[in-house]
Amino acid sequence: MEAWLIISNAQTFGLANSMRLLTNDVKIDHVDVWTLRASLDHFVQTIPTYDRIVIHPQIEHGYYDFSSVEKLSRIPSIQFDAYHPDICFVGARGQLINGPMGAYHSMIALAAFRAGLSAERTRALFRRDIFERSGFFSRWESERKQLLESFAAHGLDISESFRAWSRRESFMYGIDHSKARPIRDIARVFLRQCGIETNQTDIVPADVIMAGCCFPVYPEVAEVLGVEGSYMFKPHQDYRLISLEKFIEHSFALYGKYSPEEILPGPLFTERYDRVRSIVAEENLQ
Repeated sequence: MEAWLIISNAQTFGLANSMRLLTNDVKIDHVDVWTLRASLDHFVQTIPTYDRIVIHPQIEHGYYDFSSVEKLSRIPSIQFDAYHPDICFVGARGQLINGPMGAYHSMIALAAFRAGLSAERTRALFRRDIFERSGFFSRWESERKQLLESFAAHGLDISESFRAWSRRESFMYGIDHSKARPIRDIARVFLRQCGIETNQTDIVPADVIMAGCCFPVYPEVAEVLGVEGSYMFKPHQDYRLISLEKFIEHSFALYGKYSPEEILPGPLFTERYDRVRSIVAEENLQ
């Protein structure tokens, strides 16, 4: 029986447990990238003992030299923002900062704070016409295209799986954390690509990612996409929900530790944030 090692990010446990459910013909071990980095000396010795190493493409360089691995496979993670088009990462003084929803911040809240709006006026910006002008309702096709292409680049066709996901509830907790079922389906696609006949089961492993931050699908966005929406936010490692008002309040408390000029969206979000910022500025003039 072959032995495989799965090395990935937050999806590590979901991928590994999915593969264990889907095949009895491979011994599956796993380690997330943070444990790999902390115990690198140990894994330098053990990685060569595996028949196959399965990694997230983003960790191929910088942690370990995988060039000598004979069977090296890559499984990316799901990046998809159509359900959460308001999310951005935020940096200040040269590093990313965490707010009430960890690394997930609101473009609207950030733009409103930098424009000097109160929390109450900021809350009033969370409405349909603002979302539409910000392009929040038109993300689906471009996000679908980039997602399918990111997996196809590694020989994985998830188009059929994507159709199934999109017919259910939202399959994302944020822009880069998916629910458990998509991870299970990706594991199935990967095993079949490796020529392994998978077990007939619809069991989905425990959803460990849910312990982290779960950003809501805003009701106006949800209506367009045909899923359930909410303005209730689940913080990291906390089984309670906070309201949009509390989210804005806590975000502003964090941003207040910096000057408005210091707080900036991550580079990947700059173009879309600038559009939101201009709309917030227009609203501020009224």
